[in-house]
Amino acid sequence: MDNSNQDLQTKVEKLEEEVKEMKKQIEFLLHSKESTNMAKQVNQHKVSSAKPQKTPVYKQPEKRVEIEKVDYEALIFQKWLPRFFIFIFILGVMWGFKAASDYGVLNKYAKVGIGFIIAIALYWYGNRQMIKKRVTLGQSLIGGVLPVLFLTTFAMHHLYQMIGSTMALTLLIVWVCVGFYSMDKYKSEVIGMISIIGAVFVPYLVKSNSPNYLFFSIYETAIYLCFMFYATVKKYKFIYFSSVILLHLSYLIVALFNLSMNGFNYFAISIIVQHISLLVLLLQSKIAIRKQILILHTSFILTIGWVFSAYEDQTRTTILVLFCVGYLLLSILYKKKSDLFFAFSTNFLLAFAFFCLDSISGDLLKTVLIIQALLTYLFYIKYRDLLKLIIAAMTFIPVGISILTVPIESLWSFETMNWVVLIIALIAIVILTYKNGEEKQSTLISGSLVITIILIALVTQIVQIIMLNQSDNTIRLSINISWILLSIVAMSLGNLKKFKVWTYIGIGLLLLTLGKLVLIDLPNITLLVRAGLFILLGLIGLVISRIFFKGKQ
Repeated sequence: MDNSNQDLQTKVEKLEEEVKEMKKQIEFLLHSKESTNMAKQVNQHKVSSAKPQKTPVYKQPEKRVEIEKVDYEALIFQKWLPRFFIFIFILGVMWGFKAASDYGVLNKYAKVGIGFIIAIALYWYGNRQMIKKRVTLGQSLIGGVLPVLFLTTFAMHHLYQMIGSTMALTLLIVWVCVGFYSMDKYKSEVIGMISIIGAVFVPYLVKSNSPNYLFFSIYETAIYLCFMFYATVKKYKFIYFSSVILLHLSYLIVALFNLSMNGFNYFAISIIVQHISLLVLLLQSKIAIRKQILILHTSFILTIGWVFSAYEDQTRTTILVLFCVGYLLLSILYKKKSDLFFAFSTNFLLAFAFFCLDSISGDLLKTVLIIQALLTYLFYIKYRDLLKLIIAAMTFIPVGISILTVPIESLWSFETMNWVVLIIALIAIVILTYKNGEEKQSTLISGSLVITIILIALVTQIVQIIMLNQSDNTIRLSINISWILLSIVAMSLGNLKKFKVWTYIGIGLLLLTLGKLVLIDLPNITLLVRAGLFILLGLIGLVISRIFFKGKQ
């Protein structure tokens, strides 16, 4: 009994201790909850009492773009090796046929038949690979079909005389259609590239004693238009650019071996059609517009070259006028679209320059080209189109050098006009560059020096022409006086416009006159003229010193 009471008392004591412990924990939890609520109330009170402020916007840290690792193994073994080895395979087939011919193993019918069998086998096996989703291998095999067919047809026609020109041309066109169909079916630009290269050079695989240049140009134009418009729809950039280049290349090959220039008028019409189609596609397609503009500029220059090669004066002038008018209207129409406006205005300036070269007589041509270059430079200053600056420089520099290399023989002559126009244009360019450029000081110094040198040369020639029938002393005296007057003008302008550069140039010109007088003229002039010139130079030097001293004070 005593033991049971003792056990019960022990249990009660344990329960009391546990209850006390639970009370402590409950009190602690209640206390922490109250402190938390108090803190929240204090924070809310602070927030409500504070002035509302804009919460700062934190930019989320930019996600790092993980650079995808290039799988070189797949690139080499799945993409490039099939294309390389199909080329090796075709070379092997060609050499195998050659070896078989040398050893008399195969006759011509067997070789032609094997060629067609290889083409069919390549197409069949390539189609199977495409079905099994091995796209690159399948495209390479199908792309190899066309060279085999072209070579086999070429051998039938040229080497073995098994078919005539008409049949050969028909077969070659059929093969081009097969390539076009395969390109469209398998969505392969590689097959398209092989197709267009083969298509463009099909006429060269057909033997003809009297080539029909009209048919040749119609065929090439049709092939070009088909591939180019298809490439535009499918956005195949390589086919688009290749079609432009290959058309010029095909005509250029004929031109190199055709010294009689037969068919050039047909070629020029085809190139004009190409250029117009490029212009239409530029306005309609969604291929990168800057690349199309570059192609359009290149095409225009090449088109002008074909026009000058193919047509006589009147027809050529008419075409150039149409180009000028057309591109001028397009420049006005697309003035608000900067890329197109720059493209069309550039071609207008080019067309106008070529029109001047073609239509204006040699006497006025240099002056007109200088004015045209100045206008082009004005366009560059306003719109900052770098291509305009290049055109202006390519026109101004060679024409300016050609003007300076032709001496003036008569006061009232086209040579004098060219010199004067060149100097005025240079002054305008320096002023425009000074006002709109960043390197003002270097522009002012270099431009002023160039203009001063040209002015000295012009004034010297004019004085020599005016004093042609006078004595040597008079001529030398007049040249020195003219140089002194130029120096006075330069220093006066420098003092007036606060450009020290001009003042220094005037002083330098004055010292140059003194050096010329001492080193060159002194032994050849009379004492009276010598005295007068030295007195004049001395007085001008004193006046300049006085002006500088006054300005300094």
